[in-house]
Amino acid sequence: MCWIHAVACFPDAEQEFVWYYVAHFTTLRRHCPEDPIPSMQLPVSLWIGLRYSQSRKGNAIISFITLFSIAGIFLGVMALTIVSSVMNGFEAELKKRILGVLPHLIVQPDGQSAENWQAQLQQDYPGIVQISPFIQAEAMVQSPRQLMPVQLQGVDVEQLPDFMAQSLVRGQWQQLAQQRFPIVLGRQLADELEVGLGDSLRLSLAQGGSYTPLGWMPRQRLFQVVGLLETGSELDQVLAVVQLDALQRLVQQPGTDKPDSIQWRIQLQDPFAAPAFGAQLIRDGHFQAVQDWRQSHGKLFAAVAMEKAMMWLLLLLIVAVAAFNIVSALVMMVTEKQAEVAILKTQGMQNHQLFTIFAVQGMSNGVLGAVLGAIAGVLLSGSINALLALFGLQIAGGIELPVLMKGSQILVIVCSALLLTFLAVLYPAWRAVQIQPAEVLRDE
Repeated sequence: MCWIHAVACFPDAEQEFVWYYVAHFTTLRRHCPEDPIPSMQLPVSLWIGLRYSQSRKGNAIISFITLFSIAGIFLGVMALTIVSSVMNGFEAELKKRILGVLPHLIVQPDGQSAENWQAQLQQDYPGIVQISPFIQAEAMVQSPRQLMPVQLQGVDVEQLPDFMAQSLVRGQWQQLAQQRFPIVLGRQLADELEVGLGDSLRLSLAQGGSYTPLGWMPRQRLFQVVGLLETGSELDQVLAVVQLDALQRLVQQPGTDKPDSIQWRIQLQDPFAAPAFGAQLIRDGHFQAVQDWRQSHGKLFAAVAMEKAMMWLLLLLIVAVAAFNIVSALVMMVTEKQAEVAILKTQGMQNHQLFTIFAVQGMSNGVLGAVLGAIAGVLLSGSINALLALFGLQIAGGIELPVLMKGSQILVIVCSALLLTFLAVLYPAWRAVQIQPAEVLRDE
């Protein structure tokens, strides 16, 4: 208990003074004859390590390096938390705006009863949000001034995905069901074509065309613009939506049964689970082939995931540099306290106890920097748009940064910082254990 006595009797003493009395328990007992903290349950090595980690007196260079290390870990964890939250928000916005309009899975029931198939699939797989009929085709749309390629979707107005239903900025979806050949365009596509509500467009599809004496002729039909759609994504430049029945008639090949041209879109609770979900449907024997959204936009989301990983790695290097600055401080501490460490070993302190003392000193710096950095990162992430507005740093178009904080991700960031700190303190603590009392005290 001599080390505990030293710390308890002289809580405000300078570090060198405490080291001296820790190593000379006989003299210490005169100043502290009674056990000052009989209820103390912490291990001796842990208690001493915590006591020295709180000391700010002593070698100025060691104190500066220690503060520099804490500040580096703090800034690294804070920056990593902020950037990860913004990247999560950006990815979530892409998921909502792009995958909220595109089908997550496209299947064909192979002649099964549509009603029975839908009901059975939704009952067996709770992850399914909606199943609706769907046709997708590539087409050319021509206005009086422009000719543009489009991604054409034939939908049932009564079974629209929620985000698509909410993205109509002009017109009404009911007009798509009431008129004979209506069409809804993405807003940017309408601007490129220089058309508005009520204007007519010519739609041409190679699918469903026929041979004539003049060669192959695509099917063509005049459509009237009844609505403008805005998703806030690149789909606004290419997306056109028409009635399911109208598009079915256009793409239907002569002699083909009517239901065979219709596919079914499956919307899931988590669009990123679509690949695994599609593979499971094939394994369970529901379909022979399943298409998912990766075939059209997989590269985009793969690029976003790669960018997130690289940003995470680069910012983690800041934490690593700061964590390994702890090595310098602890090595200097071990070198300065060789005599005291040697005396402690002659007094009977075990190697693992000495290792714990210096490991606790280093880890306390990492814990302080990581926890404060995580708290600061969470606070700044929640108010980042207000801070940008305060300093006049608005994004082009006045768009706010999307922010999505994940508790599990912040926990991983903090644990990663602590792991790097632990790796950094291994060598100095090992150096302290390797001190030979006979060699150190020979000239004392």
